[in-house]
Amino acid sequence: MKRYSVTILGMGPRGLSVLERIAALAGSRQLLLDINLIEPGECGPGAHAVRQPQHLLINTVASQVTMFPAAGAVQQAPVCATPSLTAWARQSGYRRVGASYHRLPGAGVAITESDYLPRSLLGEYLAWAYQQVAAALPAGVTLTHHRLRACDLWQQQDGRTAVELEGGFVVYSDFLFLTTGHGRNRPSDLDAWLAKFAQDHARYNSRLSFVRQVYPLDNLVSIGPEARVAIQGLGLSAHDVIAELTVGRGGVFVRQPGGRGVAYQPSGREPKLTLCSRNCLPYAARGINQKGLDGRHQPHYFTPDAVEALRRMALASRGSRQLDFDRDLLPLLKREMAWVYRSTLARTGALPAKARSAAGHAVDHAAGHADHAATDHAATVASAALVPDPHTFVPDADDEALVDSLLFPLRERQFADLDEFSGFFRNWLRADLQDARAGNVDSPIKAATDVLRDVRSTLQAAIEHGGLTPASHRKFLNVYHPAINRVAFGPPLRRNEELLALLDAGVIEIISGPNSTVEIDENDATYVLTTKFGNGIERRPIDVLVIARLDAFFPETDESLLTRNMLKRGLIRPYYNGVFHPGGIEIDDASQPLTTGGEPSRNIWALGYPVEGCHYYTHALPRPMMRSRQVLDADRCVTAMFAQMADYPRRNAGRRSASATASATVPAASEVPHVTL
Repeated sequence: MKRYSVTILGMGPRGLSVLERIAALAGSRQLLLDINLIEPGECGPGAHAVRQPQHLLINTVASQVTMFPAAGAVQQAPVCATPSLTAWARQSGYRRVGASYHRLPGAGVAITESDYLPRSLLGEYLAWAYQQVAAALPAGVTLTHHRLRACDLWQQQDGRTAVELEGGFVVYSDFLFLTTGHGRNRPSDLDAWLAKFAQDHARYNSRLSFVRQVYPLDNLVSIGPEARVAIQGLGLSAHDVIAELTVGRGGVFVRQPGGRGVAYQPSGREPKLTLCSRNCLPYAARGINQKGLDGRHQPHYFTPDAVEALRRMALASRGSRQLDFDRDLLPLLKREMAWVYRSTLARTGALPAKARSAAGHAVDHAAGHADHAATDHAATVASAALVPDPHTFVPDADDEALVDSLLFPLRERQFADLDEFSGFFRNWLRADLQDARAGNVDSPIKAATDVLRDVRSTLQAAIEHGGLTPASHRKFLNVYHPAINRVAFGPPLRRNEELLALLDAGVIEIISGPNSTVEIDENDATYVLTTKFGNGIERRPIDVLVIARLDAFFPETDESLLTRNMLKRGLIRPYYNGVFHPGGIEIDDASQPLTTGGEPSRNIWALGYPVEGCHYYTHALPRPMMRSRQVLDADRCVTAMFAQMADYPRRNAGRRSASATASATVPAASEVPHVTL
């Protein structure tokens, strides 16, 4: 029987899903297989390092995280135990002690289905899952972990792939999976300018610093307590930075009695923090989960059938199946969200006071009350106490305005000065927390915004592989994608409680507003945050600028030597939807990269972040009891690989025999640091 070889390049969660599927299918086929894992770190965790502080949290309730297929989702069942993250943590003896989690039998309290666990525990779970899968590999399958980075990849004349590692060692294989995860882009001109200013003027201001990459968070160690720090971005990475510079510096959050949130006790070692971004508005907190493990809204309007009908209409009227998000898809999404809002309001009999926070968070700080039109509309709906008929429901003007205000709270809103905006910021946080505590079923606002999470698979199918026109695709990623992330994929509600507590404690101060810019002051050797308000311009000096966001993957500006070499060899090409490059490399419908000439690489598959652009929202982990995208992608690609094996031409029986294209200086396998299981 022939031996085949396969390489998985990158062993974070995506690579782990591929390995899990290979293990399951290899057992059913009884194949002789050599698996090479190329990963400089531990296999499984990827970006979720095991050794990191517990104040860094995942942003999904842990009971909705798994690394394994749901029962019945795939043909071949897993070859090992398949607990969710929460079930694994309980089985491992973890219990919650205060705000931390420890293996202390009898201490603290049991982990609940609603806990948001530290990312270190997620990393430990992923490492455990890898060990379980590796240990359950069938006889005849070998596994080799190469703890080095890949720097080059090419196709051999005999059809196999060759991956060159640091030091020159080359790994040959019949099949390859590209699952390299997050990357980093080369600095932009603006980044380079800001960094050079800090470098040139640090002798005049010892606190001056530009932090372009926050991970690892050790990059923040040099920031002293006397520094004025601006965190650019208010998303999930910003919460990591805030936690590291507060709790990570010895501060403590104390839960207040009566459900009044938390208060912050400073240590005195925190720097002076502020937040800035295009909107300068926090991500909305996730509502308390009331849907269980697999509960979700079943859509009436934004459905796969509806999207397909729109494509047929577009083809008939415009000669193309591409859609325009604003014209074709957004009305369906708005109708879905408005129906859920209206039906939740009617079902729960929500009081106008609660409805005010739901009405776009339209807090009038000067008058101290919410927008009267939105409040009256919510009160009218609540008093009707009738769930609207989904077959006849059509959003009215107030419904449309409500959904618009959820997605874009600052649209057509102006602030006279910094004080007015700062008050709006705090009131928005308080209203959001009120909604989040009501839950993602009982809060009309959280139920409506959770629709965006529940219909994600349909949204993916509508956007991917050029599903939108180039202009609409660009606008969606620049305008709607950030809004969807902000309202539906935010942090645990604990994070926004902490943000409010830090504002109350004076550790964080809002000193800028929407559309602020970063300038430099040569004389004082500082950066300057500048915001235009109705009554004038606000300028505030800062010493440290921290960019709290992850880089999107753009192959032509990626720092990776591997990516650059693959581009030079024509093995991959950037994905373009017409003239628009949303990022990522181009793949066909089978997830196989297209070469410069447009031909698919028949023995290579690319999954996850490298194809974010052609695909959409690739970084979500699988959920228990659901047909999750990450698992289905891996199963489809691994199944395709095994389908090729029956008649795959074997041109060289040697497992790592040198070919005519291999370097004569390649070291022997015994010279390479790796671990064989």
